[in-house]
Amino acid sequence: MADDFKYHIDHHAGLLTPPALAEARAAHAAGTLGDAEFEVAEDQAIREVLRAQRRLGLSSLGDGQLRRRNSLAPVYDHVDGFAAQPSAPGPIAGLVGPALAPEIRALTGTPKPNGRLVENEAAFLAGAIDRSLLLALPSPGYVLALSRDAAAPPDGASEAGADAKTNAAEASTEAAAALAAVIREEIVAVAQQGIAYVLLQNPLAGVLLTTDGRERAQAAGVDPDELLDAMLTADAAVLEGLEARTPEDFRVGLDLTTAGAAPGAQDAAGAGYDASAVTAFLNRQPYIRLCVEYPKDEAARFPLELLKPGTVVSLGVVDVSNEEVEDVDDVVARIDVAAEVVDIDDIAISTNGTFAAAPAAVTEVVQHAKLQVVEMTARYFWGNEL
Repeated sequence: MADDFKYHIDHHAGLLTPPALAEARAAHAAGTLGDAEFEVAEDQAIREVLRAQRRLGLSSLGDGQLRRRNSLAPVYDHVDGFAAQPSAPGPIAGLVGPALAPEIRALTGTPKPNGRLVENEAAFLAGAIDRSLLLALPSPGYVLALSRDAAAPPDGASEAGADAKTNAAEASTEAAAALAAVIREEIVAVAQQGIAYVLLQNPLAGVLLTTDGRERAQAAGVDPDELLDAMLTADAAVLEGLEARTPEDFRVGLDLTTAGAAPGAQDAAGAGYDASAVTAFLNRQPYIRLCVEYPKDEAARFPLELLKPGTVVSLGVVDVSNEEVEDVDDVVARIDVAAEVVDIDDIAISTNGTFAAAPAAVTEVVQHAKLQVVEMTARYFWGNEL
């Protein structure tokens, strides 16, 4: 029997902004719509996307991230230790592109919360609908990796030699532990509010596990292994002690999908994954649920054979980066191939990223049709067990 808490009908929390909310947001920014009226518009839009997800039969429902100005805002808006103003993107942000790195802020001190990150999102969701609820947060490793683009070496660092490098490494380690703790505490808090499933999103890790992504990183002067190691240290720390502080049916996943990335990054998996890099990553990463790419192109699929037994893998089989709606039979055939490697009950069906990063050609109608493909494919395998 299918395990309800493996969320076999999956998605990535972010949805397209409905036109009415986009208009309200523009009016609010222009000062012609008050705060209270804008909040009403947000609430109404979220209720509508929740109803749409419920009608589709998705395993977990989210608010579409419709209250956020971008995917990184929960950290930048509610965690001290980052610059007040964004910086221009550098080589690390360039590996994923502006849709997935919409804002970059320098690390200016040890990260400390200045309030809850997504308290209002979780509270509204819990009060709006009686279903399993989903939220996504940027992974601490990803946020800190992007902050490197904005960091300038201190005066004299180039002459300071080993001492400066040691101090920088210690500061980086401290920041990783601190931001991981902030994210961990927020996860505990949303679990107490009734959220059942949290995704930590790190598309940069997904890119750096591909052959092409690693080559582009090296060409930009970025050491892919060092960066992966640093991100993994921070992301793994989130789970320390978390299981004992959350309900038994609570789930956390690490999202490595890259849909919405810049063209070079989005196509990175086309040249395949670097088996050594993937093996090293999987040997260290502690998450029991991973979201990965599993497109029509066989060469671009995540190497499932390298997964640890028992890992629940959410397969990105529906592409949010183009408007063509997938054929259900084709997707079912793809899952059949995956099930030869991974137990079918350890598989979830999903899109390959958030619709919030989709191109303009992907409309709400297309979004609904693609989510329907996800649902229909899952029903084919698990039927009324879901």
